[in-house]
Amino acid sequence: MGASGRAVVIDASSSGASGDKFLGALVALGGSSKSLDRVARVVEENLPGTTHVSVKTSIVERGEISGHLVEVRSDKKVSKRKASELQSSAVKCAKALGLSEWGTAFVKSVLGTLSSAESRVHGHSAKEVELHELGSADTLVDILGVAYLADELELSGARWWCGPVGVGIGITEFSGRAYPNPAPAVAEILRSHKFPMRTSNIQFELTTPTGAAIAVNLAGERTGEIPVITPHKIGYGAGSKDLDQVANILRLTIGEVSGIEHAHDEVVVLETNLDDVSGEVIGRAVERLMEAGARDVSITPVFMKKNRPGQLISVIADRAKSEYLAGLLMEETGTLGVRELPVSRHISRRSSGTVELEVRGKKFQVRVKRSLTAKGHVQSGKVEYEDLRKVSNETGLSIRELEQFAERRGFSRDSKLTSNNLDSMTRKGRAKR
Repeated sequence: MGASGRAVVIDASSSGASGDKFLGALVALGGSSKSLDRVARVVEENLPGTTHVSVKTSIVERGEISGHLVEVRSDKKVSKRKASELQSSAVKCAKALGLSEWGTAFVKSVLGTLSSAESRVHGHSAKEVELHELGSADTLVDILGVAYLADELELSGARWWCGPVGVGIGITEFSGRAYPNPAPAVAEILRSHKFPMRTSNIQFELTTPTGAAIAVNLAGERTGEIPVITPHKIGYGAGSKDLDQVANILRLTIGEVSGIEHAHDEVVVLETNLDDVSGEVIGRAVERLMEAGARDVSITPVFMKKNRPGQLISVIADRAKSEYLAGLLMEETGTLGVRELPVSRHISRRSSGTVELEVRGKKFQVRVKRSLTAKGHVQSGKVEYEDLRKVSNETGLSIRELEQFAERRGFSRDSKLTSNNLDSMTRKGRAKR
């Protein structure tokens, strides 16, 4: 089943969403609990002030439905952290885990959503806002774990849909105070992303800020009518508490979208013209936009009023992130206005995975992306640049030589580059020149 023909449906309408429920559902779909152990170790190593981070996975019943319960535990030496500190640790963790480009962007985007919501609620800047419960190791394990397991299950290229998110009523308590349900940060996340919610009469915090941030970043704008799919796998993630009124579970369904030759996507293009901004400022703006979750940023030379040379900045982004990215573009460049253009995209079917590359007797695990035909046959492929870079540094071979070898082997799992076929490739390359 090609990854781009895949759809994942998030059903959080009855009992809401939380980080542990997402992790449990992904484990039920085939994600490895050992992978979560690795995430815990990496978080412990890269989040200052945290020790003894562990993950326990078990099977429980919630409303007579069997689901996977994931419990994250840690010893806390720091009671609160600035959002910027958590984001810095998350970037280090993502690199240590070898997350895909999608996974790394997802982690940054979820943390950006959380910090933006907290800053709006508390009236502080997104960088300086202090996180209490959300600044814990649990939060990082939840977010990184979702990205890591999604990569492992080859869901990074899938399209995610989500119906309304269930929220309870009454009050919830944290930081020693009582707040109305849904919690202020949850309400702000759903409001800012124009994400639908469903209120029930259950007096419990059904949806946590982390769960809401994960849901809105996975689904993006896909919150409307669920497409017609052929279901293949279903996973149930259990909440920590067994509720009387509702089965406290989140359901993920993996299926194949019916009758689609290739994938479709809805994005926006943000544009602005600049003629009085230095290259350093533009470079910094591009860097921050990509870090904040933009899919792509490009700069095009243009002529403006009175034939003044200028630059057109174009940002491709998910609609849910457009408001934040437009504000960031204005903040960094000083532009007075940003155009927003809705765009539909046609995307080739694709899949991703990991293969073993043997170069001169040394074995390397490298990530690959494959473009597929409508029937699921491999059309072309590409090894992740960062992985090729590591192989190049260790072997002394150029990235171009490694790319040629990978292309000739078609990314098979037994790809081997020996001295003999390396010499053969080198001679052929010289002959062509």
